[in-house]
Formats: sequence, structure tokens, C-alpha cells
Amino acid sequence: MKFNFIKIPGIRDNKEEGMKKITAMAAAVMFVFSGLVFAAEPFIVDDFEDGNVQTVKGGWWYTYNDANAGGNSEVWPAQGKFELSKPGADGKGYAARMKGTAGNKLGWDFVGMGATLSLNSGCPTAEPVDLKMYTTLQFKIKGNVSGGRLTVVIPYTAGTCEQGSDGPKSLTDWADYECGITSKVSEGWTTVKLDLRKDFKQPKWVKKENVAAIDKVLENAHNISFHFSSPDGDNMDIWVDDIQFN
Repeated sequence: MKFNFIKIPGIRDNKEEGMKKITAMAAAVMFVFSGLVFAAEPFIVDDFEDGNVQTVKGGWWYTYNDANAGGNSEVWPAQGKFELSKPGADGKGYAARMKGTAGNKLGWDFVGMGATLSLNSGCPTAEPVDLKMYTTLQFKIKGNVSGGRLTVVIPYTAGTCEQGSDGPKSLTDWADYECGITSKVSEGWTTVKLDLRKDFKQPKWVKKENVAAIDKVLENAHNISFHFSSPDGDNMDIWVDDIQFN
């Protein structure tokens, strides 16, 4: 006896379509999972365990003041002579330390310390570091601030360096994303955790043509700095340790 099998339209098509959907869903889950795993790995700027003035990724620590703008602010360590101090947080290792006195000539006198994020993120190569996948900046800080304003800044700078310049050109005319941290400073070590997209803002005086999206700034990061400003000759002494993006 011969049987003729009848093909029922749609059954094979539905099975194939179902398999395609399952495969697509599995791929999407793997993509999300891999993204979460990647984002879970912090970008450590520096933990100072090695005791040298290079960051974990090979960048360099530095200080600066307003001398090039005609100011008379003073900062230690001196420019080009950065050194670490000890002990760091929990009484162990080292930390970055900055002492300084703001001048009284400019009305916005300043000093600061900062670090390039990688070996090549400073001049002459100015290769950016992509921090867009991170949501927070965390660090430990202690010290004292007599007055004025202390901020942590994520500068937005060009990916090229002009000949003879100390760093890449500012793309915001120095109206960079910043967060005030004066109130976070006390005699004992304090852990500070800042939301990159909520706590950081460009200053109110930023010009319209210099407004930048925070994600654009984060995906083209070159350095991070701790900036102190005052028009009244105020002084500060701060220690910073265990800096990382999470």
C-alpha cells in the first residue's frame, strides 16, 4: 500500500521562523551579558601601589597653576617635579598629594593636579581613552580647604597636539564638565562616588558654541584633574587615592 504524505503549509515555515527567533534572542542575551561583564571591569586610573608617578595605564601625574595667565598662585609639588606622598588610604602605600595657595591677581586664580589616562593620551600622540561605558567616578580623598572651590574635572580636548604645547587644545575653551567636591574633604579618608551623567556639569558661563554632550566627552577622554580656585588667596592640602571609573 502506498501512502501519499500531504505537506501542510506553514508548519515547516513556522518551525524555521521559531528557530530564527530563538537564535536571535540567544545572540541578544549573549551581547547584553558580555557588555555587562565588560562594564563590570573598572578603569583604574591609579591605586598608587607601585609608588611611581605613572598611572596604571602608563599616564603621568602633573601639577599646574595660573602662571601662564599672569597669576601668582603657588602649587606643590612643583610643575614637572611630581612626587607621591605616604601613607595612602588605610595607612598603606602612597597617594597623590597637592598643596597650594591661590593668588589674588586674576579674580579666578587657580592651581591643580591631574593625570593623563594612558601612556599615549597626552602629547605628542593625544590618543583618546573611551570611558563612555562607565557610569561613575570613584576615589578616596582627605585634607583641608580653607576656602575657595575644589572640583574634579574631565577636560574635553582635541586628539592632536600643537607643536610645543604641553597638552591638547581645549574644545570647550576650558568650560569643561566638573563636579564640586569641596564639601567631601575632611581630615579623615572619605570615599567619594560621583555619577558621570548626573553630577558632572559644564559651568554656567559656557558659551553656546562650546556646549558638548557628556558621552562625546567621555569617549574622547585624555586626562582627569583636581582643580582648586579662589579669588581671595585661600589655600588647600588634599590627598587622593584609589581613583577609578566604574
